[in-house]
Amino acid sequence: MPGDEVIRIMCPNLSCQRVLAVPSSARGKLVRCRGCGSNIRIPATRADGSSQGASQQAQAPQQQKPAA
Repeated sequence: MPGDEVIRIMCPNLSCQRVLAVPSSARGKLVRCRGCGSNIRIPATRADGSSQGASQQAQAPQQQKPAA
């Protein structure tokens, strides 16, 4: 099921760098690292470019300059 998806994200604190597994329902929210207590914002969209917004931008026709 899509609701059971897990997001894996690394803590940005250089002294911690724990890999956190958070549910997909946490997208766009702040979570706290259990290792160091840092607050981490979970991205609202997928970083791999498979979100709808990124795919629509990729499909937009690109304008080419006429050859001189």
